[in-house]
Amino acid sequence: MMKYYFTIIIMLLFIGCKKEKPQKQEISHKDYFIPVEGSRIYMKIDSKSTIKELIPRLITNHELHETGKGYWIGYNDLMFSIAVNSDSAINPLLNFIDTTKSNAAKFAALYTIHLIGINCEIQGRTYEEFVDLKARDALFKLLAENDYLRTVAMRLLIRDPRESDIPKLFDILDSTKTDCWQITSGLLRYDLKDKPFAQKVPQELLEKKIKLKNKVDFPEKELFSVIMSEFSKKYSSFVKVEKTLYEYNYQMPIRIGVENNEITLGYMTELCTLTDYCSISPNFQYSYKDGKIKFFSARTTKNIWLDWWKNQRVSYKDSLRHSYKKMEFRKF
Repeated sequence: MMKYYFTIIIMLLFIGCKKEKPQKQEISHKDYFIPVEGSRIYMKIDSKSTIKELIPRLITNHELHETGKGYWIGYNDLMFSIAVNSDSAINPLLNFIDTTKSNAAKFAALYTIHLIGINCEIQGRTYEEFVDLKARDALFKLLAENDYLRTVAMRLLIRDPRESDIPKLFDILDSTKTDCWQITSGLLRYDLKDKPFAQKVPQELLEKKIKLKNKVDFPEKELFSVIMSEFSKKYSSFVKVEKTLYEYNYQMPIRIGVENNEITLGYMTELCTLTDYCSISPNFQYSYKDGKIKFFSARTTKNIWLDWWKNQRVSYKDSLRHSYKKMEFRKF
């Protein structure tokens, strides 16, 4: 009798210690690779480890490959090894983002979710197909809940802008207390009619300029308060600047060099319209109407966008909500 019980105990221990089997890959391509300048890097997929084993490795293996081009993302072998598991990896990745203390690993997990979204296929220089809706929903979740990852999450989303994004983005704007400047800047990527910002400005106004007293090649954030002040003083008849911008925490994801220490009004408006396939504009915006250029803080920009959205027809909002068509605004 004792021998019988002993056998059962051994069997239970064996079952409890049995290694979890990797699940079958949901994404399957002949080759996995990323393009880099002049070549490509082929990925080595770890098909033996489970998702539960792979994801924590992002803490130490989170570096992106250098692609040599700003429009290509250098996903690594581990990201691909996780991403080939498709939707089944998304919730574990979101849980990992919530629990890990490593900021670098959070970003690595975010890039992995995006890799799932594009079905592990890099399709072109400025074109991609974000086909996995669950991965897209994960980006929206991070946009709504994670201030720290919001800039990169928005940049990844607008690489393939879709009509159904619009109502969701406005839902986030309406429900969050922060200014969500990444979203208000990212909205310029969408082909929206009668946008309240970034209208075309006459060339003669764009050429108006100021000259900085101190030499600078790439303006730091604190200099933009001076720039705004100088423009509003010199061209007060047609340049209006929200007072908040005189002492403001400027967020500059991208900077454009300044030549001869001179800054044109066109330089400032161009900064506001940098949002494109792989870039996002800073946290201030402009509008042009009745011969006047007005510059706004992110908080005011958010409120103006929300008012614009409230004034849109219900039928228009519903048509966007149920459409997955591309909605890319092309500058040229």
